[in-house]
Amino acid sequence: MNVTDWLIAFIPALSFGLVPVVGTFIGGKPVQQTMGISIGAFVFALIVVLIRKPELNTHIFLISFISGILWAIGSIGQFKGITYLGVARATPIMNGGQIIGTSLVGIALGDWASSQAKIYGFLALILIIIGIIFTSYQEKSGEENIQWKKGILINLIGVLGFTFYVGIIKYFKIDGWSSILPQSIGQIVATFLFGWLIFKTKTLTKVSLKNGIVGIIWACGNLALLISQSKLGLATAYPIGQAAVIVSVFGGVYINKEQKTTKEWKYSLSGIIIICLGLFMIYQAGNN
Repeated sequence: MNVTDWLIAFIPALSFGLVPVVGTFIGGKPVQQTMGISIGAFVFALIVVLIRKPELNTHIFLISFISGILWAIGSIGQFKGITYLGVARATPIMNGGQIIGTSLVGIALGDWASSQAKIYGFLALILIIIGIIFTSYQEKSGEENIQWKKGILINLIGVLGFTFYVGIIKYFKIDGWSSILPQSIGQIVATFLFGWLIFKTKTLTKVSLKNGIVGIIWACGNLALLISQSKLGLATAYPIGQAAVIVSVFGGVYINKEQKTTKEWKYSLSGIIIICLGLFMIYQAGNN
């Protein structure tokens, strides 16, 4: 494992951290934001494929297409979960659930083979989840309409979608360069159908097209994630990407002009330090 592999693994943290910040800035309904990301991902993938000319066959197309559908389930579940529980409650459930899910899938597929790597890895997961909970802390302000049952259920569905969208690519050993175009087609088709059949919402609107820039940002991180999980393992690469919450904290304050109280800043900064400790443990797990 060289330095380049680790640098690539940190690209999703920056990219995925900017996605909710820029998406919130642009606005739109959950399905429209998801469609915008999907369109941007398709444009990015088309350019990459024309330049790189990766291998594409029926097997790669089908598995990657299914991966795109799973991602759409995860993305819509994430946005809907926030509407039921609020950001402070939904974020730890989604991020923590994804970390646990992808790590277990990665271990089942051979990551963290040694006992020492597993010890470092599980310590890292605990630290990162605790850090995410801290960074997501918000003081109560007035009455809150929390729908726990719906929120937890939709978040868990989202967690499964996000877990298996990368897990299926690793299981079938599909190259990241080859998967991104059919994956983006799966994202668009699934989002359109979900919007039409389930949410009864127009998915292709002006705000969807504006969110295309979010899709290009996401696609850069997605490609880096697919490449790094093949180099470092899914159990290592995916938790590193969850450091995105650090970018989201500062992006929310300085771009979206969100306000934080002194107490919230103390929790956020403590959480960032804990996440950094977790990332160090991830590094140790990857080198044992």
